[in-house]
Amino acid sequence: MENRFLESCIPVVTAIGKTIGTGEILLYDFTADPPEVIAKEGGITGREAGSKASPFLLELVKDMLEKNETMKLNYESATKSGKPLKSTTLLLTSPSGSLEGVLSLNIDMSAVNVMEHFINRIKGTEKDDSRDEMPQNAQEFLRIMIKKGIENISKPLCYFDKKDNIEVVRFLDSHNIFSIKGSTETLAGELNVSKYTVYNYLEEVRKTGQS
Repeated sequence: MENRFLESCIPVVTAIGKTIGTGEILLYDFTADPPEVIAKEGGITGREAGSKASPFLLELVKDMLEKNETMKLNYESATKSGKPLKSTTLLLTSPSGSLEGVLSLNIDMSAVNVMEHFINRIKGTEKDDSRDEMPQNAQEFLRIMIKKGIENISKPLCYFDKKDNIEVVRFLDSHNIFSIKGSTETLAGELNVSKYTVYNYLEEVRKTGQS
């Protein structure tokens, strides 16, 4: 690699990664085509040096550039297996303003979510399904149906895998939920996946003819 600016960022990756300990930090070279990982510390997503940037990251960076944002802090994302993450993305630009690289920080939230679920059960603060409110509008109905779809899977959301996510999509599609505006984006946020992943799940469900 001949990019001195990105080379100078590699010690930062090591320092932050070793300080956080349980997280993962990735440095992407966005002058490469396609962009790829050039340094990493820790491991959650399975990406290594040479791994290509995911479609989700490419779309996120494009959106950040369009909005003139340099960083996106503490947003929800997920691994391919559905493991929930708290992530931060930082754009690294040259003095001239051109995009050189991207710093991506991921923290595994599985243990935190399991503990939260456990504490809520001990405290007795789980919502009573028998007291579901009558939906006042389409968005409220959407929220209720997504909740029911997730609760149909008999394990915490943080342990959902692709098969579980597809079953949620199957349930929602059988009730024509995807005709509601914003349903794909809302479900993607609940499942900690991208909206494009939800589209893929929906396509797979409809191909089986079992929705």
